[in-house]
Amino acid sequence: MVTFVVTAFHLNLRSAPDPDKKNVIATLPQGTEVTKVREAEMAGWIEVDTTIAGQAIHGFLNGAHVAPAGTTSFPAVTAAAGEPKEADLGPSEKAKRSSTGARANSVGEPDRPGRPSTEGAGKAAGIVKILDWLDVGDTDKHLRWKGVGGKTFCNVYVYDVCALAGVYIPRVWWTSKALVQLSKGATIKAIYGETVMEMRANYIFNWLVEYGEDFGWERVFDLDALQDGANAGRIGVVCAQRKDMETPGHIQIAAPEHGSHKAKRSGSKVVQPLQSNAGSENFTFGHLSANWYQASKYKQHGFWLADVG
Repeated sequence: MVTFVVTAFHLNLRSAPDPDKKNVIATLPQGTEVTKVREAEMAGWIEVDTTIAGQAIHGFLNGAHVAPAGTTSFPAVTAAAGEPKEADLGPSEKAKRSSTGARANSVGEPDRPGRPSTEGAGKAAGIVKILDWLDVGDTDKHLRWKGVGGKTFCNVYVYDVCALAGVYIPRVWWTSKALVQLSKGATIKAIYGETVMEMRANYIFNWLVEYGEDFGWERVFDLDALQDGANAGRIGVVCAQRKDMETPGHIQIAAPEHGSHKAKRSGSKVVQPLQSNAGSENFTFGHLSANWYQASKYKQHGFWLADVG
């Protein structure tokens, strides 16, 4: 087998040699080493093995963007001025834990907790303070994330947690037309229903794969890495995309362990991270069914971490 390095600034590793499908497994940064297994059926593509966050990953990539191992001179790449920026409607006084209004905005209650980085007991304690304050499990008082008529609000909850923690994840994202304008360097304001559209879990998964790294998200492939990151004071999420994109996917918070609230382990290995969840079940700290994201209704899933503000 032959070893190559990625020469592109970022290169998508896919589950099949087809660039027209949403089949991205991970995005490999420039300089990543991959081992060629064989030529793929699609001309110009190769099947490879690589390692990400200590985990062996198998997939396909465009062979035009790799070079023999030992290559150290890569094409210079600079970020374009028109690359996408955050799309966000910000906090609103109407967005309250106790109400169902303004779900496209982040919670704007004046007594909301500060950023985890300002917490004297540490960032993990700051995240726990946010989760305790939001108290998503109290569905009698906190209607914002309470499911109704078969509709659930996991995306809203994760967005609210991230907004309070100083981490960007899209509750709304730019429309196709706005993205084209941004790519040309235009200045665009986030206007609901005009320049931005709501993001549900299925599409947040695609966003995390395509844009996550640009906004500070690191994909990990191991539950120990996910829980260790949360315990160290990073925001962790688990996101699963449905096979049928018209039915709801799911996204949840991987929470820091504290007190009696722990991840589930088999020996020393995490088998279920500590979770904070809105959806068909709402709980501030707990666990859904084991490996819920591997259910047959889901097409793909992933774990991500981001540094808090």
